Amino acid sequence: MVTVGFVAQPNPRSALDAVDLILQAGDLTRMQIAAAYITSKGVHDFVDLLSTRLGNAWNGIDKRWLTSFDYCRSEPVALQALKSLPSSRVRVQNAAFCLAHQGVPKTPFHPKAFFFESADRLFVLAGSGNLSRSGLSKGFEAGLVVAVDRTGDEHTTAFQSIDALRGWFLTHWNSAAPLKAGLLNTYETLFESVSNLKHPVPTEDDIASSDAGRGALSSKDLHKLRVGEHFWIEAGNITKNRGPQLPGTQLMMKRLSRVFFGFDAIAVHENTFIGNVSMRFNGGPLNAYSLTYSDNGMDKLTLPIPGAGGPAAWDNRNLLFTRDTPTQFTVTLGTPANKAQWSKASKAIEAAFRMSSGREWGVF
Repeated sequence: MVTVGFVAQPNPRSALDAVDLILQAGDLTRMQIAAAYITSKGVHDFVDLLSTRLGNAWNGIDKRWLTSFDYCRSEPVALQALKSLPSSRVRVQNAAFCLAHQGVPKTPFHPKAFFFESADRLFVLAGSGNLSRSGLSKGFEAGLVVAVDRTGDEHTTAFQSIDALRGWFLTHWNSAAPLKAGLLNTYETLFESVSNLKHPVPTEDDIASSDAGRGALSSKDLHKLRVGEHFWIEAGNITKNRGPQLPGTQLMMKRLSRVFFGFDAIAVHENTFIGNVSMRFNGGPLNAYSLTYSDNGMDKLTLPIPGAGGPAAWDNRNLLFTRDTPTQFTVTLGTPANKAQWSKASKAIEAAFRMSSGREWGVF
């Protein structure tokens, strides 16, 4: 039996909606993804859907990801996250040439094809969206889903077309470079170079800010928040939210600082809960901490409780947040000398800022 579905974003059916329908059709044994570029937001949304829906079966599914280093659009932390998944392999098309030419490909790699296999059926989702949040659910995208039975449909044009497309994937998979640690490190060095972070190439996850108020971050600034792996800030006087005699936990940040932590640059009402940030301090356990848009027009991040997972107090300290995975962060304290190094790194890519209170912060 041949069945056909569609993707029409942002409504009525996103690529994630289409994948969700595929997951309901039977037990998957393999998935093969060819995507031109891969972002942290896309990895988070895609893996969250599949791992939640499939439960323990997720670990055993053979996962193949074929992508590129073209134009430094794929994020190293996102590629590492895919590489670290159980039963998962990542390969990069024309990697050596692209790295030798500062991210410019000989022939651009631009497919967006998602293959899924179960014992009984073959599925392909082919469309316009990459493995990014915009490509999977938020942006304007279109595509088709075709499913065929593994027996009974062998002579249909639909089966033959899917089989030919799977052959195309296998050909380029076999010729692509496995994403080993050395290759990823070389790409990460290029991605984090001053020249790239100063003028990073936008992806579809970069959207213009609707915030036109005084002192607002520009779209270019927000792009640097998305691609930077480090966010530092002078904490200043922390709000005493735990009582007048206890050190507080609420760090006030520039509005839309949330973009660094993986949230979209969209306007929300005051006192809106934005989401939880998974964070650890000083090698401690990973916990969820709330991020809110406060009634003072700032993004408010809750920090670990002082003395119980945090330092004696956060006030007037220099804080560095490092993105460990697309959704996990480590916060560390820095000396004045550390802060000077962070500031220098941010200034090199024109991503050092100062709030109206005088507190400095930046990304690199």
